Amino acid sequence: MRRVVKVAAWAAVFLACAGVGAYIAAHTDPFPPGVDRPGASPIGSVTATPSASPSPSPAVWAGTIRSFTYHQLYVGGRCTTRWRGKLRFRIDDSGAVDGTGGARLFGTPACDFPIAQVQIRRVGLDVTGRLRNARLTLQLAQGSIRPSGGHDLGGFGAFLPLRITLAVRDGSAIDRDVRHRIDEQGRGVYFWSTAFRLGLVSG
Repeated sequence: MRRVVKVAAWAAVFLACAGVGAYIAAHTDPFPPGVDRPGASPIGSVTATPSASPSPSPAVWAGTIRSFTYHQLYVGGRCTTRWRGKLRFRIDDSGAVDGTGGARLFGTPACDFPIAQVQIRRVGLDVTGRLRNARLTLQLAQGSIRPSGGHDLGGFGAFLPLRITLAVRDGSAIDRDVRHRIDEQGRGVYFWSTAFRLGLVSG
């Protein structure tokens, strides 16, 4: 009788231990912190997202201008000036032009009469426009003059703002623009002849 009771007691102990083990197993994470789960991303990893394509860089153009201008008076003679300049501008993917430039007096004014006025020696230029269908249209506007109180004896600035369209071939635009107009007093004529040599620098 005592043997039967003893066997029953050990059986109860084994059943109790099995129940406790099952309970612990059911409420325990088999992959505690620091242990990777099968198929899980490594701790601290960041899922890569596709980067956006970089915007295309604007095309950069640059070149030179050489200008011959004069102011012909009906009475008194003529004042002639020569200019050398540079332009630099960018053209974005929509074709819009934006840049700057400048022209400097080359030599001294040649006038048929004595002059006392101080001649402008430098003209700053603002450059805008558009490139479309292999046609480069530029708008040149006067941005500044030096010296500020000088006079434009030959009439270079008399044609500013200026709009010119050049044909583009193989990344370059070369042309000469010639024009004339009556002066402000109606007593003379301004003349302008300017050669443009422009080309693609980068982009």
